[in-house]
Parts: sequence; structure tokens; C-alpha cells
Amino acid sequence: MGKQYRKIVKRRRRAAYLARRKAALQEGKPKAKKPAKSAPARTSRKAVAKKATAKVEAKEELAEKAKAEDILGAEAEEAQTVDETEVANEEAEEAKAAEEDAADAEESDAEEPE
Repeated sequence: MGKQYRKIVKRRRRAAYLARRKAALQEGKPKAKKPAKSAPARTSRKAVAKKATAKVEAKEELAEKAKAEDILGAEAEEAQTVDETEVANEEAEEAKAAEEDAADAEESDAEEPE
């Protein structure tokens, strides 16, 4: 456990050192200033009217995705729910069996020390 903790401490020290080093480098650098934009020279041309942008027609709404019930009928949905309930029942039975085994093991342990 001690070695693992030492690794964590080393990692934290290293991160703190790198943060200090980065901050020192940032302070040493002068911030670069962007050059000021110069005003465009005036031209003797007449201003041209901008063309109106063509509006893109809204996309037609797409149909909803087909459900299994729509394709296969109501039987498919019922079959799916029956499968889910069977799986749930099997899992519940396995859990009960595991609990009973644990309870039996505890009872047998309690009887042996006599």
C-alpha cells in the first residue's frame, strides 16, 4: 500500500511542478498584440446592391420509424413481452435458489459445533 501512495504523491508533486513551470513561462512571454486594421481605401465605384440569398425550402418532415407492431402486427409485441417476463421469472427463481442454498449452509454450520 505504501508504494501505491508514494506513486500518488509523486504524481501530485509532478503536476504541481509542471503547473508552476507553465505559469512562469506564461508570465515571461509578452502578450502578442494584434495589429490594428487599417480602414479600406475609398474607391470611385458605385455600391452594388447585394443579391438576396435564396431561401432553402424547409425539408419535408420524414415519416416516423416503423415499429415491430406495425410490420408484424400485435402478435410480435405480445411475444416480446412474454419473452421478457420468462427471463425475469427465471432470474427470480435463480436468486431464490441462491438464497435458500446460503440459508441451508448457515443452518448446517450452526448444527456442526455441538
